[in-house]
Amino acid sequence: MNPRHRRLLIPGLLIALLIVVLVSSLARRADGAEAGPEVVSRMSDPRITESSGLAVSVKHDDLAYTINDSGHAPIVFAVKISTGAVVGATTITGSTPLDTEAIAIDGDGELWVADTGDNEERRTDVALYALPEPGPGNHSVAATRYPLTYPSGPADVETLLINPRTGAKQLVTKGLFAGELLELPSTLSTDHANEPKVAGHDMPALVTDGVMSADGRYALLRTYSVVDLYDARTWKALRSDTTPPQPQGESIAIERSQKSYLIGSEGAGSELIRMPLTLAAATTPTPSTATAKPAATSGADSKDTDGGFAGSIWLWAVGGAVLVVAIALTARRRA
Repeated sequence: MNPRHRRLLIPGLLIALLIVVLVSSLARRADGAEAGPEVVSRMSDPRITESSGLAVSVKHDDLAYTINDSGHAPIVFAVKISTGAVVGATTITGSTPLDTEAIAIDGDGELWVADTGDNEERRTDVALYALPEPGPGNHSVAATRYPLTYPSGPADVETLLINPRTGAKQLVTKGLFAGELLELPSTLSTDHANEPKVAGHDMPALVTDGVMSADGRYALLRTYSVVDLYDARTWKALRSDTTPPQPQGESIAIERSQKSYLIGSEGAGSELIRMPLTLAAATTPTPSTATAKPAATSGADSKDTDGGFAGSIWLWAVGGAVLVVAIALTARRRA
């Protein structure tokens, strides 16, 4: 081989190897960005020690609400998602909740607090409280109280689901071996106990919180270690995400983009962790002759059928490497 061509061959092969290594690194980085959970912030305010519910604001960017478990003042904290800092505190006046376990926001911007915690399953005074979404700042609000009773007697309930489109409300009991889905009346009364009906769908055991997508088509239910995605029309389980370890995983909320959800935990200085979320198209159904899209996927289980960013750069890398080698081999044959 001509010495000049040999000098070209070796650098060419090294360049090809460098391209493959670089692209491999970028592909791993892209995959990690799509699939991995991310610690967004830490709620370090000393007043939040048992965050037991989470709801993302429908009116304010970068804002969520949380509330402590039993044994604390009935205060809803407005928290900046990106920093974890408390930017508002709203005290519920009048009737005092005893064991608040969940909060949710309906499509009209009403914030609902579920005073439904009952570890010993003996309470007869459980209720929902409703108040306008407070936003930042300090407030005192006399929330509207809606008393509850259950078909089979007292139960421990830590999950309130509200369909943002229809306003329909559901509860999920926290059973040791399985939960129960309860459907509340479409119109709630403040004068007498509102009794939900049993929906007849199997729910996971030890559900600590839940949330519905903005279109009401999907529901996420979390336990201490798993988040399950459900079709809220059939209550068929679609996907499961294993959550990162937390001291006591208690809360979940879908972010406004509908592309991720937040999970939180009890304990001082608890973290807000962002998890990726993929949902199918969520618009009002219209007549179409197109082939139906695949079922919704969630979290790390979701994958692009075309390989996404990683697949594209691998294609270009292999093509570039082959081209360099081909040039080098051509040069060798001509030597």
